[in-house]
Amino acid sequence: MRLNPRYLVVFCVVAELRSLSRAAEVLNLSQPAVSKTLKALEDAVRQPLYERTPQGIALTEAGKALLPYACAVNRSLAQATRFIEEKRHQRIPSLEVGLAWSLIPRYQVTFLDWARAQKGRSELQLTHGTTLELIAQVYQRDLDGALVLGGSEALPEPLEARRLTTDEAVLVVAPSHPWADMGGVALGLLEDMPVLVPQRNSRLRLRLEQFLERYGIVPASLVECGSLFGVKAAAAAGLGVGVAARSFVQPEVEAGTLRALFIEDPGFSLGVHWITHPEASLGIATRELLGQLWRSLSTAQGPLKV
Repeated sequence: MRLNPRYLVVFCVVAELRSLSRAAEVLNLSQPAVSKTLKALEDAVRQPLYERTPQGIALTEAGKALLPYACAVNRSLAQATRFIEEKRHQRIPSLEVGLAWSLIPRYQVTFLDWARAQKGRSELQLTHGTTLELIAQVYQRDLDGALVLGGSEALPEPLEARRLTTDEAVLVVAPSHPWADMGGVALGLLEDMPVLVPQRNSRLRLRLEQFLERYGIVPASLVECGSLFGVKAAAAAGLGVGVAARSFVQPEVEAGTLRALFIEDPGFSLGVHWITHPEASLGIATRELLGQLWRSLSTAQGPLKV
């Protein structure tokens, strides 16, 4: 019997993400197509490979036994695709890396400086996104690595997180806002206050919403601003209290167009993490370039001004 390797790729992604819908998004397939592929694989194995639970997809014993082989096929196909593309176009070594939106002011220049210092020996393609989006792209090997805010919790195997430094969530308001000179604020004061938030899959928004729900704090409204850039613009216009990473709003705070308020409640310090696959699964050129980039990030980043 010849087994379609695509079945194994889909099974690997579903097992790691523990969700048919999330796997469908990562694979750019419909959810029925993912389900049909898994059914075909189960028919070939002649055993159930997974079951649905309230917490997501759970593998059966047969599924757990098959998973290492399926993920090995996934990694090999991604590496072979990269190799063929480079040989076909005779391209110089390149890195495709991600940078979370919240970290752009702090690290964008470092990435671009590193790329300029390569002087044609390699290329850097930089992608921006939310932490969850970038992790999914690294997992699927659309990116070689990503620098994200938070994101070390429940990483899909075999991804690894290396901590670079920390950042923190802050509340931001216009200089004319009544809270502008308060310095620090307990989140209980957000009761009946319009709160400006970024897109739904933002790590900062998720952390804030979990806290508000846990303690029964009900703002007047959660105003979705589309991105952290939208949060900054709306807060500066006096439309409410925004949530952002301190480093993201530092330029505006220094310029006097925004005020950053320390969140007095615990749990809003977030790690800045470098997300990659294990070194052993990377090609030699990719591994060397990622090592150079990591060293550049480690030496360039400095403490935040408060």
